[in-house]
Amino acid sequence: MPAHEIHTKTLADHPLEVIPAMDDEHIPPEIARDTEVDSKIVTHKDDASAHHAKYTDAEADARADAKVATHDGLASPHAAATAIGGKTLGLADGGIAVLPEATEGQVLKRGAAGWEAGGVPAEITVYKAETEPAIAADAVAMWCDTANTRSWLIFGTDGTVGGNKKVEM
Repeated sequence: MPAHEIHTKTLADHPLEVIPAMDDEHIPPEIARDTEVDSKIVTHKDDASAHHAKYTDAEADARADAKVATHDGLASPHAAATAIGGKTLGLADGGIAVLPEATEGQVLKRGAAGWEAGGVPAEITVYKAETEPAIAADAVAMWCDTANTRSWLIFGTDGTVGGNKKVEM
């Protein structure tokens, strides 16, 4: 059997100059892309102009509340309360009330299904067009104006309607 010779590779067999340097052309493309992406992320994070302004929670809440309060950019969800009866009113508790049709000399009492005959309080018996009548401290007057009638509607602060009075046109 022939003898086997063991050969050990040496530097003389493979000089260092044949081993390529690790410059750009020798870096695998997938490694180069990862480095480029990482670089762009860092650059973007440090660029304030690349980011839009942000609201704090309090600012966002205040802005939303203002939009709701003014119906900013929205059509009103209910008809305007411009005349007595048949119109909707937004209530302080967020609900909506519909005023039933009324005639002069009627009052609307809390819990009633509609207007009832009743005396108009003495403090609202004198009217001048568009001049708010003198009313009790615990009442609120609302001017109701349509093409055909002008009236004052008097609400008590407890939610009752104290009366209404037509103004001659």
